[in-house]
Amino acid sequence: MSKSPSRRAFRFAAGVLVAVATAGSVAACGTRSENASDTVYFGVSGPRTGNSAEYGRLWQQGFELALDEVNGAGGINGRKVALKWEDSQSDPKQTVPIATKFVNDRSVIAELGDFSSPASIAASPVYNRGKLVQYGFTNSAVDFTKAGDYSWSPSITLDVFQERNAEWVRAKAKRVSVVYLETDWGKQAFQYFEKYAKDKGIEIAYSSPILPDSTDLKPVLIKGRQADPEAFVHLGYGPDGALVIKQLRDIGFTGPYFGGQNTPQFISLAGPAGEGDIVNGVFSPADPDPKVQDFVTRFRAKFHTDPGDFNVYSYDALKVLIKAAQKSGATREGILDGLRTETQFYGIGLGTFGFDQQTRRPRGVTPRELVLRAGAFVPTGNR
Repeated sequence: MSKSPSRRAFRFAAGVLVAVATAGSVAACGTRSENASDTVYFGVSGPRTGNSAEYGRLWQQGFELALDEVNGAGGINGRKVALKWEDSQSDPKQTVPIATKFVNDRSVIAELGDFSSPASIAASPVYNRGKLVQYGFTNSAVDFTKAGDYSWSPSITLDVFQERNAEWVRAKAKRVSVVYLETDWGKQAFQYFEKYAKDKGIEIAYSSPILPDSTDLKPVLIKGRQADPEAFVHLGYGPDGALVIKQLRDIGFTGPYFGGQNTPQFISLAGPAGEGDIVNGVFSPADPDPKVQDFVTRFRAKFHTDPGDFNVYSYDALKVLIKAAQKSGATREGILDGLRTETQFYGIGLGTFGFDQQTRRPRGVTPRELVLRAGAFVPTGNR
């Protein structure tokens, strides 16, 4: 028995609708895949909230400037570059699950961070097992890159920092008091400073750890002052460094101070008490190098303030990984190969450098001595 024209028409129309719907679904899937492949992603594990959130804010500024430049110039072989941020609060308990998330996300070709060395070191085994480059660009702890072939850092190590620190302290004082953060990083920094101080003939008349969240350090600082030092040395971060110098001046210590960090937060919190402070740094906006001045001009135009070390760290870190990807491919394997084979990376803070393939650290770079003058850190000329 033949089918009626109306039923044949209905079935034909239904078939067309199914075909169109299927074609639309395929096209939509193709578009999503194509769009996804048009973007190269780097993962960032870093503090956006919590006690270290200021460093995440500074990182973000450096990243934004680098992304503007790279994407404005066509990205990586025509593909846009973007970041996938995870807020770790620089807490080792949070960096491990973040590492697992990034390793399992195949769109992420490398990871940047975390801020503190302990937070990064906790996650290193996950990145190395997952064969995803972990680029700990602020990780100065000597042991960080020992985790495996996928842990890299452009940061100058604590031993180098503290050897230079001791040299600069020795130029102004033979007897010092030292306070340092009661963290793994702080204890290691003090161990190295103590070693090099002894080598260079500096007497440590008094030393004490301080808690990162302390608000009243005067009992410790008074003991340090009573030891009759010629200078005070602080081994820590910006906020605690500012608290130390303000309270030192409050209790009447007027000698040289070596401490804090080259950050806007330290300068603001320390206020007039910070004048003359000496720090280890990698960058000063007063550096006359044309490449540095070009960077400073572009940073000021975008953010209406001067850049500091941690803006430079993040800017340079992203540019280095992008150059590795441009050289060897925007893949996890390409990033690793680029870091291994490229010999002419450039950083605003480090200049031109290549990596030592054994330590996965930059070869032949040293910190510079900066002094706080009229609200800005300027180079003294010592490296």
